[in-house]
Amino acid sequence: MPNRINKVSDDLWIGAEQEGYAPHFRNTIKRRGKGFSTGFGTSHIMEDVLCPPAKTVELVDDYETDEGGFYDASYLLFSAGTHGDFIDMRVNSVHNRQTLTRFSQFIMFPILLLTYLTFRLFRDDTPWLYLQPVELGVLIFLMLLCFIEIARPIKTPVRFHYKNQEVYVYHKKALYRIPWNECEIASMYAPHHVSYGAFSDAYNLNLWLYPKHCVKGECGNQPIALNLVTAVAEHGEVYVYWEYVRRFMTIGEKGVLTGNMQQKVLFGFPNPDWSTKAKVIGWCLSPFFYGLLPFISPSQFAIRFNPIKDHWPEEVHKWTGKTVNWH
Repeated sequence: MPNRINKVSDDLWIGAEQEGYAPHFRNTIKRRGKGFSTGFGTSHIMEDVLCPPAKTVELVDDYETDEGGFYDASYLLFSAGTHGDFIDMRVNSVHNRQTLTRFSQFIMFPILLLTYLTFRLFRDDTPWLYLQPVELGVLIFLMLLCFIEIARPIKTPVRFHYKNQEVYVYHKKALYRIPWNECEIASMYAPHHVSYGAFSDAYNLNLWLYPKHCVKGECGNQPIALNLVTAVAEHGEVYVYWEYVRRFMTIGEKGVLTGNMQQKVLFGFPNPDWSTKAKVIGWCLSPFFYGLLPFISPSQFAIRFNPIKDHWPEEVHKWTGKTVNWH
């Protein structure tokens, strides 16, 4: 996965063309301020600004359905639900939580296995079914990594309200009410992306939260970048996510497929409300599925079974006219 960003100047980098679109990343540090650090330090924030005003990204692949709505399978991953007047879109920390789990599986577990076999094959005084303190410590550590990742609180999605032409965000106990024509969204070249930055291009789709839009809670005096989605090597997911949101906020529910689907969806499957008993059973059985985790998404498990979820303040339910806390 080589880097394919073409540096034209210190303040202009051009990404590889994918699906007919080559993003132009420009230094927006003057627009964002000095309070946000990237792989460039605090001197550069390389962004392809998408809003405001809302920028149409022409994609070569055909995302139009026969009904005229926008469709891509990835919306089933990113969307927490569509409700006619508004859609809820998951943030990156919810639908992309696997770094610690994969580190545990593919790095820590092989180390544990190698240590275990070395002691058993080359030392006659170590029983096969005995875990030495170091081995037990590593086993507990790798299980703890998985638990921490799965048990992190599920954040509220971002609510894009077509009828009100507003965007609602609840982030770190601060509530933001953002007019759509002031909503700052940009694709950012992110060479600091954990575990990939030195080897491949990485992109974040950020929604910038400015203090002026904070209506409740503490938000500081600097804008905050809320990561909606991260893409590695190819930027397709970033712009599909954006086009899905843009078309909805421009056209309404007819602009996207199933724009008024009153059903929770997770990775293409219905996501029912699990009872407390079912969640307890799921957590009790989870250690036995460790060997299957390469084939199971930690994000799916967390959204379905993690009871620690943020919920919208009452003000949002009043603005939207519905009490919806889907994740």
